[in-house]
Amino acid sequence: MDNRIIINSYKTLPDTVECFVTTRHGGYSKGEYGSMNLAVSTGEDHRIGMKNIELLKTAFNLKTLVNLNQVHGNRVYEVTSGNYHEVMYSEGDGLFTVEKNVALGVLTADCYNVFMAGRKGIAALHCGHKSVSSDIMSEAIRMFERHGDFPVFAGIGPGISCENYEIGPELADVFGKICHDSIVVKDGRMFLSLRTVIEQNLSKAGIRNIEHIRNCTFADPDLYSHRRDKGVTGRMMGVIVRRGDVL
Repeated sequence: MDNRIIINSYKTLPDTVECFVTTRHGGYSKGEYGSMNLAVSTGEDHRIGMKNIELLKTAFNLKTLVNLNQVHGNRVYEVTSGNYHEVMYSEGDGLFTVEKNVALGVLTADCYNVFMAGRKGIAALHCGHKSVSSDIMSEAIRMFERHGDFPVFAGIGPGISCENYEIGPELADVFGKICHDSIVVKDGRMFLSLRTVIEQNLSKAGIRNIEHIRNCTFADPDLYSHRRDKGVTGRMMGVIVRRGDVL
């Protein structure tokens, strides 16, 4: 698959799990949203977003694709083939399932998508600074543990890099206490490496196999960036799905 359409460079996923992140290419959107905007509430006609979602589902054989009305919190939903209609577009920022062929999607345009996979379960998380500071990753891990499982893989997707994520003193104080190494001061300005915090939290939780897709959304013209584009932009989607039976 052309990496202008998706990025799927994780190498150590469990054999039955697929995971990828879309780019801004390959869809029907025009102008600032061009062309694969997968959100339905960005200012673009929602029917175009729905058309792009159907295109994605068809292209990757995603019979069930669930995503949320993301609110920068730490709520994680367990999704089944029986409840996915109820979960769809609920307010939250994380999805978990132990069922095969139930694809989980999170939308991003500077925030990070974080994926987890265990022997039974998979999870997809929307990780901006609010969700990370409220420890959404621990909420997801608790879902795995309820099923007698634990993530053997975590993938940290594209997001805004430290050098392009200038923050104010209040946020610097919050994250300086969570992860001192995540704050960089340069010429009197403060910058946050959210990727560093995410990786530290995953590692502290006991996840040993952590992979990265290191593209910076702000710097990469193939990706949407809320900050770079001053809020008028589309959203990529990170997707994880288990295709086969648990090994």
